[in-house]
Formats: sequence, structure tokens, C-alpha cells
Amino acid sequence: MKNAVIGIGNPNRGDDGIGKRVIEVLEKLKAKGEFKDVELVHLLSSDLKLLDYLLGKNRVIIVDAIKAGFSPGEIIEINPLEDEIKFCHASGTHSLSVFEVLKIGYEFFKDEMPDELRIIGVEVEKEGFWERELSPVVEKALWKVVEFLRRFYN
Repeated sequence: MKNAVIGIGNPNRGDDGIGKRVIEVLEKLKAKGEFKDVELVHLLSSDLKLLDYLLGKNRVIIVDAIKAGFSPGEIIEINPLEDEIKFCHASGTHSLSVFEVLKIGYEFFKDEMPDELRIIGVEVEKEGFWERELSPVVEKALWKVVEFLRRFYN
């Protein structure tokens, strides 16, 4: 089985860096023996390059910052194969939203796309250029996301 966690976001844009920070934590846990069979990927933005890390995988979780009007730090789990996703879009300067890339992938490469896919969105509190720290509420959400990933893959 081929698994992956893909963290999306710019670590220099405050809370938009949540995806990168999750990958950093998972890399440390992987060095200690967890997440052995999980490919860990960080992408600055969600463009068509995302497809390179989706094709041929069985189970994938994408972690990204969102701006969807929820409370800052709120974690939203989306199953794009089942859930209505029009209400949500990725934050930051992404050229295509995660959802647009997924629609392209499942339309043109359906047989190669993951059978199981989740998007974990964390509502941002602040986005600022040259802000390397997450806001406290998003930092707290980071650890909840890590625990979710532990349950999903272990």
C-alpha cells in the first residue's frame, strides 16, 4: 500500500505554513519509527505538481491552511470523494486550489488517483509576509492534526 501526507503552504506566511510544520513534526516522528510506510511531502502551493504525489497512491492526506469563515484554528476534515467542497478554498497564493487540482486528477487520471483521500484544513488566524511563526491557536491545532494522522496511519 502506498501512503502519503502532503503538507501545503508557505512557512514565511504565518498560519499558511501549517502544512510545512506538520511535515516537519512527522519527519521527526518518522526518524523515531512512526509513519514508516508514509511518504512525507511539502509543497509551497497547490498547483499541478500536486498530481505527481497523488498518482499511484492508495491513501493520502493533504494538510493545508484554509480561509472558509470558521473559527481560527478550527480543523475541518474533508473527504473530497464524498463531501461538498465548494464552500472552501486554500489560502495563500496558490495558483490552483487543492480542489481544482483534485477535480483535474479524478477527471483525467481516475484509475491512478488515491482510493482514500482526506483534506485536513486548518482555519488561519493570520497571514503575513515574513511571519515564520504560527499563531497560538493554529499551533495548538497542529498537534491535533498530528494525532489525527497517527490514528489514520497507525
